Amino acid sequence: MNRATAELPISRTEPRKRPRTNRLALLMPDLLEPTLRERGFASATLLAEWAEIVGPALAEFTVPLEIRWPRKRMEAGSTVPRGGRMQEKAEGAVLVVTCASAFALEVQMASARILDSVNRRLGFRAVTRLEIRQGDMPKPRAAFVEREISAELIMAQKATLTDIADEGLREALARMGAGIAAKGRKTRL
Repeated sequence: MNRATAELPISRTEPRKRPRTNRLALLMPDLLEPTLRERGFASATLLAEWAEIVGPALAEFTVPLEIRWPRKRMEAGSTVPRGGRMQEKAEGAVLVVTCASAFALEVQMASARILDSVNRRLGFRAVTRLEIRQGDMPKPRAAFVEREISAELIMAQKATLTDIADEGLREALARMGAGIAAKGRKTRL
């Protein structure tokens, strides 16, 4: 390369593209789709709306595991599946639900309501049976408890932020700094 070309500025015809960040919620359907399809779920709608389907009391102790779709029956001696209007009885899918042992009877008594609600969300009478498996439920996550931050700690943090003119911003930063400082301190019980 000669000296004349080294001094020329580089011109770009296309604007430089910045890497784009995506929300995790937008990426999740693509990530979950193979696992959901394996379990018979066409989408995550049934899982996301489970509390509305069974009600808040049962949602805490039940989890949908899979939907088992029926296989097409073959006529005797034929390799072609039987179907059409002449099929004796249309088979529906089976929704497999796991629940805590103490709630299995309650889920069984609510099975008709659960099936109706599931089929309303699917848009047709797809699920005809509910299979209940008793098992251990995952422990519920502990609720977030905000710790009390002492006013002295907030004031000490606020004193270090004298160069910030906006009072609201200064207060927010002081609370954040006090929370970080309090997190590092050991407390006695």
